Amino acid sequence: MSAHRLEFHPLTYVEEHDGITVGRPDAESYATLPEDGAALLRRLSEGMPVPEAADWYRTEFGEPIDMEDFVAALHELGFIREAGESPAVAREVRFQRLGRAVFSPLAWACYAVLVGVALVLMAAQPQLRPHAENVFFTSSLVAVQLVLTFSQIPALLLHEGYHVLAGRRLGLPSKLSVGRRLYFLVVQTELDGLLSVPRRKRYLPFLAGMLADLLLFSLLTATSAVAGPNLVGRLALAVAYLVVLRLAWQFYVFLRTDLYFVFTTALGCTNLHEATTAYLRDRFAWLPGVRRSPQQDWSPRDRQVAPWFAAITVAGVGFLLVTLVVAILPVIVGFAVRTWTALAQGTSGGAGFWDSAVSVLLILIQAVLLLVVSRRDSSSRKERA
Repeated sequence: MSAHRLEFHPLTYVEEHDGITVGRPDAESYATLPEDGAALLRRLSEGMPVPEAADWYRTEFGEPIDMEDFVAALHELGFIREAGESPAVAREVRFQRLGRAVFSPLAWACYAVLVGVALVLMAAQPQLRPHAENVFFTSSLVAVQLVLTFSQIPALLLHEGYHVLAGRRLGLPSKLSVGRRLYFLVVQTELDGLLSVPRRKRYLPFLAGMLADLLLFSLLTATSAVAGPNLVGRLALAVAYLVVLRLAWQFYVFLRTDLYFVFTTALGCTNLHEATTAYLRDRFAWLPGVRRSPQQDWSPRDRQVAPWFAAITVAGVGFLLVTLVVAILPVIVGFAVRTWTALAQGTSGGAGFWDSAVSVLLILIQAVLLLVVSRRDSSSRKERA
């Protein structure tokens, strides 16, 4: 092993329940090390030659360490500067001032007023409260489908945008990316940089999307109160109902929603979802078609919390079913009743008849696309296996 000193890029050290998360934020490269490993890395990054660091570790912790493997791992993580490589320089984060303004004390005061106004309005005017019938803001089912579908695009951008700004406020290079869930395009936020800040600073970026949803719901409710029962007011309530469903979705923590990351951060877990999945598979391996999970080196904290999170997962499935019955089934029933009435009682040349027919056609097209894409993805997974 060479006796020269290693040169490092700027690194961050954050204490976790199961060790120290060391990271290079500019490259978004992170690793959780035990305390002794992090202490050794600190000595190396401070300029201690490799042989002296090995002797220090043996003296400090009473056992030798394979420095060659340790240094090789640091190279793989990109922590060590290669020959001729300049030290990483912190990149300027755009919209950091905007992020600070969006979450400033003045902004929080405005948010509190807006939410408070919405609560007062709903208490005084029951018609402003979320209800499945609000979805049908017009008699045209095609218009209901198309308008509510496309209205979710700016709503999702607002949700994810607040995640981004909450990260930018901390100087983190959070960003938006476009992905796909089945055949739908979705917008998602990458917040890997949060691993470089203390846990107490991670909660707001995780919860910022829900804050955006709450503010949007409050704004739509207030808009409907001002507009009254006209088309604008009814449309505002229709979109607000979907925002409520999205807020409810965040409580399905077993699906790794925003609240899941809040939950795991508070408990100091690193891979709780996978550890819980393995725990449940092992407990129900006696059922047909259920295989035991391969052995994984889960962290002690994940192993400790997994049985409790398994119970939360089971309860979450029950909450999901309740939500389906209470909030989504009435919309489906309302849609079916309106469609059947128009098709069975309307004339074949009437506007209501054709509106319902086109609406049903749109649903069938989505169902076919869902089936095709699901089969294609299943085939791709089998080929990779």
